[in-house]
Order: sequence, then structure tokens, then C-alpha cells
Amino acid sequence: MKNIAYILFAFFLLNSCSNNAKEESDLKNDIISLHEKMMNNDEALMKNKMKLDTLLKQTKDTLVLKPLVAKLNSADDAMDKWMSQFQPDMTGKSHDEVISYYNNQKKLVLAVDSQINMAINESNKYLSAHK
Repeated sequence: MKNIAYILFAFFLLNSCSNNAKEESDLKNDIISLHEKMMNNDEALMKNKMKLDTLLKQTKDTLVLKPLVAKLNSADDAMDKWMSQFQPDMTGKSHDEVISYYNNQKKLVLAVDSQINMAINESNKYLSAHK
């Protein structure tokens, strides 16, 4: 009877570890997917920035253009900052530490993605109205 108890305990322990690893992996993959989406938007961000920089040299409409360029720069800086601080290697960390870190990073990358999308959308509106 003791052997069965040990076997069941070992089974549940291993199953728990497996579930933890899957949860960590799924969360990390979510973050990586969000990062890839964000990087795809980086091209639009840079194109709009270049177009607005060109317009700044050709017009006196700086009251609108400078804040748009600043938003694009700020969004790009936020992405660079997040990418430089993200630490995907969680070796030696407990499951709770890993989940906490990844959940926090997911919130941060979602905020940066939102910032990028808003900057792109605002600059797209301006650019489409001033072709």
C-alpha cells in the first residue's frame, strides 16, 4: 500500500511539474508572439517617421508635426527599452517567480504595442489627409 502511495505522489509531482512548464512556456510564447507583432509594426512606425521628418522640412505646420514625430519616437524608444530589459532565461527561478515575471512582461509589451499602434494610427491619419 505504501508503494502505491509513493507512486501516486511521484505521478502527481511529475504531472504538476509538467503543467508548470507548459504554463511557463505558453506565457513566454504569448510574449514572443506579441513581440513579433510589435516588430512588424516597427516598419510602419519608421516609414511614418521618415515621411513626417520630410514634411517638417517642407512646411511650417510644426505645431502638429512635432508632437506626431515625438509620439513615434517615444513608441520606438519604449520598444527598444522593453527589448533590452526582457530576460527570457528563467533558469534557477521558481515557477511563481517565472509566472510573475512573464505576466508583468506581457503587460509591458501590451502597453508598448498599444503605444506603437496609437502613434502609427495618428500619424497615418495626418499623412492621409496631407498627401
